Amino acid sequence: MLKDRLLLGGFAGIIAALLANLTLYFMNIFIPGQNINMPEVTTEIFLNVSSYTLTHQVLGVIWSTVVGSVYAIFYLITLDLTGWNNLWLKSMMVITGLWLMGAGFIMKLLELAQGVRDYPLSILAFFIAHLFFATYLYFFVKKYGIEKA
Repeated sequence: MLKDRLLLGGFAGIIAALLANLTLYFMNIFIPGQNINMPEVTTEIFLNVSSYTLTHQVLGVIWSTVVGSVYAIFYLITLDLTGWNNLWLKSMMVITGLWLMGAGFIMKLLELAQGVRDYPLSILAFFIAHLFFATYLYFFVKKYGIEKA
């Protein structure tokens, strides 16, 4: 068990983000048109990705796990404030809320992922990947964040 919330959030966010990135990668195989991927979006925050190189990909994976860790820390703060019951439902609520702020408002404000705005299935897959992230986060926190009786 990890009692330190920052470490738990960091580890849970990294694992959940890597799994969600992989989930989105596999979903994108079946989606026609332009696709969005989380590492590319996080790279686009800092760098011009007109040519998405191997360096961009590596940095994107690293930075997307940092974002995942921040999401996880918000989730743990919510659990500490509201109680450690209904973990999965709270994970879905927190991550969906953060996704709406991040993907809806911040990405629009920073003009990130503009190339996929005309592809609703790509955006839907991006949202579904966040629901998977919430589920992966729930499993990790349930396993490592709660004291065994």
